[in-house]
Amino acid sequence: MKKILLATLGVFIVLGSGAYVFLIHPLLSPSEETPFAEAVLAKPDVVLLTGLNVRQMAFLERWFLGGPIVPVAEDVSGRTPQDRTLVDHLRAVSVEPRRDIDYALYALYPSDGGALRHAIMLVGRFSPGPINDYLARALGGVPRPGAGRISYEITIVDPNSCRPAATGIVTVDPKWILLADPASHAALLPRLASARAGGGGELAWWRPLARADVLSIGVSNLQDAEKAVPQPFLKASAKAATAEADVFQRFYLGVGAKPVPPEGRLRIVFDAADPNRAVEKIKMWEQAIGQSRARWADAMPTVATLYDSLTVRSDGGRSTIEFTVDRKLAANLQRVGNELLAGLFGGLGGRATSPGAAPRVERIDSSPAAFEPSAAPTALRGYDPAAQFAEEVEETRGPFGVRLGALRLGSEPEVGLEVVVEGFTGAIPNVTGEQPRARLFVGSVKSAKGQELMRVEACGRERNSEPAPFAASFSRRLRATKTVRLIAGSDPHALQSVSGRVEIRLPTRTETLSAARPAPGTVLASHGATFTLTKVDGGSVSYQITGARDNVLHFRALNAAGRPLAPEGGFSADFLLGGGVAGQKDYAGVVDRVEVVFAAAEETVEFPFTLTDFSLAGKAGAVVVDPTPPFQPYSAAALRREPPPPPPLATPDTSLARIQLDPFELSLDKAQAFFVTRLDFTLRGPAAPNFQKAFSVGRLRLTRVDLKDGSTLEPPMADVASTGQSIGRPIWDTPIRSGSAGKDGALTTALYLLIDPRAKPGELKALRGVLTIQFPKTLQTLRLDDLSPGQHA
Repeated sequence: MKKILLATLGVFIVLGSGAYVFLIHPLLSPSEETPFAEAVLAKPDVVLLTGLNVRQMAFLERWFLGGPIVPVAEDVSGRTPQDRTLVDHLRAVSVEPRRDIDYALYALYPSDGGALRHAIMLVGRFSPGPINDYLARALGGVPRPGAGRISYEITIVDPNSCRPAATGIVTVDPKWILLADPASHAALLPRLASARAGGGGELAWWRPLARADVLSIGVSNLQDAEKAVPQPFLKASAKAATAEADVFQRFYLGVGAKPVPPEGRLRIVFDAADPNRAVEKIKMWEQAIGQSRARWADAMPTVATLYDSLTVRSDGGRSTIEFTVDRKLAANLQRVGNELLAGLFGGLGGRATSPGAAPRVERIDSSPAAFEPSAAPTALRGYDPAAQFAEEVEETRGPFGVRLGALRLGSEPEVGLEVVVEGFTGAIPNVTGEQPRARLFVGSVKSAKGQELMRVEACGRERNSEPAPFAASFSRRLRATKTVRLIAGSDPHALQSVSGRVEIRLPTRTETLSAARPAPGTVLASHGATFTLTKVDGGSVSYQITGARDNVLHFRALNAAGRPLAPEGGFSADFLLGGGVAGQKDYAGVVDRVEVVFAAAEETVEFPFTLTDFSLAGKAGAVVVDPTPPFQPYSAAALRREPPPPPPLATPDTSLARIQLDPFELSLDKAQAFFVTRLDFTLRGPAAPNFQKAFSVGRLRLTRVDLKDGSTLEPPMADVASTGQSIGRPIWDTPIRSGSAGKDGALTTALYLLIDPRAKPGELKALRGVLTIQFPKTLQTLRLDDLSPGQHA
């Protein structure tokens, strides 16, 4: 018996080793062309290099997420070239990412102050002829000969603004595709011939790390990071990050995964520029992690166990921070969730149990979606504005009601007015709102003189010609909102009509397939759509949908008595590389049967409409009087004399600093650093009439920051004079506004300023500035009787 067991074990070892060597290893390892592509992109000035092992990602997608079990080619011909993603462009030339692409690389180079300088290189198997034809025909590429190859220069259009966003040059080889900006492409083209013979010594640090991960991001010199980004916010962020990690030279971030046992890994690797200081920095991080864990261990021990998945280690000049996602982390997270729920329900007098402690309490769906074997468009009920939860509309067409929802100023200077049209409908047979089967189109906005006022927009996800889908709101009712933009100079008084249509693809015939006692691998297919069960566990159903996904109208879970279970939530997402949808739904009870409803036939029906009521009067409601006192002329002396000063704080003072500026009081409440240093203030003052709900009563300006080391910071003149605020830009000057009527005789306003990140919160010694309050001597009231958008007084 012992010999038989040993022989059996040996056979399993041999089979496992053979499977790894001949099946798994080829699927996970990069192709032979990957080192060549890395050498091409890794110029001496490369700032950032990113690698994605597409072959391994496709394997892991199938292993963990369930790649499409039933592969179906995805048709992208219905999408315009501007709306296509990179994967869509590849599929348009018959390149299947899972089959034809092995590795993808991205490189970022120092910017010249304008646009980004970067390059993308795909490694795999390609047909240059069809791809070059697509570049020239569909994308308008201009041929650019060079280095014995024909490249195509294409203009990349912003899909939202229709403006040219960038220019790229594409070169195609049977083994790779290179896409880069013109400057980078000119520098990379000669390397296509020389890189294969190069030693690639500059990548010796990168390759061992990248080969072990699915996604790899590396920066060879952290001090060069800010040179690659031209945007001020990103440049400031990169500068702050490199200042924090100035003792390190190289940075690497990798995401990896193992199929058996299932385990994910996120690791950050630093190579030291100054080993001694790097050791001190790592020890400081380890100490901070240890202190945080100790605090959680005292307050909530289950949260402290999450730190078991985090490790920090050093080996010579290399330091690694690694976070592991495995079954242990999942169990710890579940315990944290159970403890939080127990605390929540315990405080309410309830009791929480873990999902595995007892079976789910069965609940039946009280309003299940109803489907009819056949439905005729002529049998659709008209819209009933008197029905429960129905909205008032201007015009009814078939089962739909339409009205003008709003008329407002355009959000951009070149846009005139914006017209909002709303559509409503009740329950429609075989239409649930899970898919965009009903859509609202706005085709024309005319003036009283017959002029077309709607802008012509060729791009944008919400362009005027793009319809708005009807989505479920509540009680099986559907709603759609479509906003269209008018040409500049449109007069709201000259609007005469808004016309459009509601289009519905009505499933006129349905077919329901079911699977009793469903098991993983069960397939229900009909009319070009395939529904595959990947996992059934109690009340959870995991699934995939491939093929004609629109033909899957709905699926539900039934109990042993054949009654529909109430859904408790779920999620769905496209596959990482396209080709279908994977998701999961949870039900209140044990699933005994799964039913899937397919559309066997459909008919498109249109309901045109024309709206002419632009009054937007709405319903008369209760009148609420504004309690704000009338504005009146004030002087500084009157302010000190008449309204009483704000009373002392009723709660303990937790501010960092406080100063009296009679009759105002300014406190520094908090200082925190995140790329820039943010200072939060509170200004308290008397509840004077002029200050209540005023647009601006003054300004708070910071003029100098004193630090503990004796240095000072002052705002540049441009920042002092500037009144605008942009993301990432220091703000030393801010207006004072009060949006409330005051409380307990005091007006309180929260303010904040953003200053240089060199002023760390712990290094602040003193803040100097000016509080300016405006006292209007003369007041003039202007009336605005015409409330049309764009009117002014």
